Amino acid sequence: MSIKHILFLIFATLISSCATNPASKNKDFVLMSEKAELALGLKLAAQYNQQLPLLDEKDPLAVFVNEVGQRVAKVADRPELFYHFRVVDNATINAFALPGGHIYIHRGLLNHLNSEAELAAVLGHEIGHVTARHAVQRYTQIQGYQLGMTITSIFVPMPTGTSNFTNLLAASFISGYGRKQELQADDLAIKYIPKAGYDPAAVIQLLATLKRLEDIDKKEKKDVGDKVNEYHGAFASHPETKKRIALASQQARTSGNEGLINHQRMLAAVNGYPYADNPEQGAVVGQRFLHPDLNLQLKFPKRWVIKNTPQAVTARIRQKKVYFELSIKSLSKRRTAAEVLKSIFPKRHIEGLTSGNVLGYPSAHARIKASAPHVSKAYIDATVWLKDSQAFLLFMWAPRTDIAQYEDDFKAIRNSLQPYDEKKSGGIPRIALHIWKKGDSWLSLARQSHQILGRFTADRIAALNGMGLKQTPKNGSIIKTVK
Repeated sequence: MSIKHILFLIFATLISSCATNPASKNKDFVLMSEKAELALGLKLAAQYNQQLPLLDEKDPLAVFVNEVGQRVAKVADRPELFYHFRVVDNATINAFALPGGHIYIHRGLLNHLNSEAELAAVLGHEIGHVTARHAVQRYTQIQGYQLGMTITSIFVPMPTGTSNFTNLLAASFISGYGRKQELQADDLAIKYIPKAGYDPAAVIQLLATLKRLEDIDKKEKKDVGDKVNEYHGAFASHPETKKRIALASQQARTSGNEGLINHQRMLAAVNGYPYADNPEQGAVVGQRFLHPDLNLQLKFPKRWVIKNTPQAVTARIRQKKVYFELSIKSLSKRRTAAEVLKSIFPKRHIEGLTSGNVLGYPSAHARIKASAPHVSKAYIDATVWLKDSQAFLLFMWAPRTDIAQYEDDFKAIRNSLQPYDEKKSGGIPRIALHIWKKGDSWLSLARQSHQILGRFTADRIAALNGMGLKQTPKNGSIIKTVK
């Protein structure tokens, strides 16, 4: 086939690939048929349903989400699709849509919703991505780039080996869409939810909550000394939240519709669920880290800030280059704890290697003179213990010149390591309902919980209820707290 023929086929495809958008009714340039869109959605959903920690579809919270989602989907622009709504069982504040009507909302976001109408707003936004075929538009953008690379490669030899197109596409669905598409999804949510019988002003409250969470995130990062970036939790790639609130407010006012809110039903739906991660992932409770499934707990001195992620438990002293990390490494063959430690660090850097016992398992401990994350010349206090085919790696480090002033902290953290005891330590933080009474404040609730969510517990409990620190509910109101 000649170069001329190849170019003709490519451009013929581009010219013929226009379709009417179901939501906007405008002509869109797309490179994917609806049949292919639905097939891709089914394929990706099958993968996600295996990989993500999902609540069972019969779980009461999952049933509630599906009920509200189906109600909104029924009045959307593509009612002929079968919509599927699933709850991701972790603390991430996010929601996303796959092609063809597969919609996921994280429990972390559900915890922060304060009405059934707000839930309808979130799901209406994600349904908007589906009805406007934003996934197909994203596919076309990425495929267009690939086509451009193909045309270029005809004239200029290109290196072999390309990125996995499907993985790139799938990742883009989770991270969000472009500014124009996000605003269109907001518009569609405001269009759909009153048709489903919900108050469109819920979009305003939802976006205000996201803005508060963004502000708390920045405040916490400044407090600990981390670099402050834009909010990376919910809707990370969405337009600036303030602008979205202003646009949503204007559109909600002009719609002139009032509808169902159902504040108490939403609160009842999340009551008793974990605030953060579930027991399988462990949890930070004040200055402690608890992991019931791994049967361990740790306690940190007051000046430490702790963070739990799927990859590791991390911590650092506020405004200091002093760090902690606990992670797990899978082993492929039997080794001693000392051998595992030596495999991680060059032998010449290891000082004072000793063997012992941690939580009833064989362990090794040493001080390492090496570079570490954020500290090029560090002393690393390293402890490794083995449990079956897993190696637990507990590392704490500081600049070599400052190590003496942090050794007591390191020793206290090491010595605090003990088996998890629910009777003594309590469970992981969960959503609980509280009747607001005279004299209550967000600060008093935070103190009663022993700062269960850390230094900014009051801010987080207020945000959990869609409010700031200076706002208060009416006496007798039912609110969410964390216990």
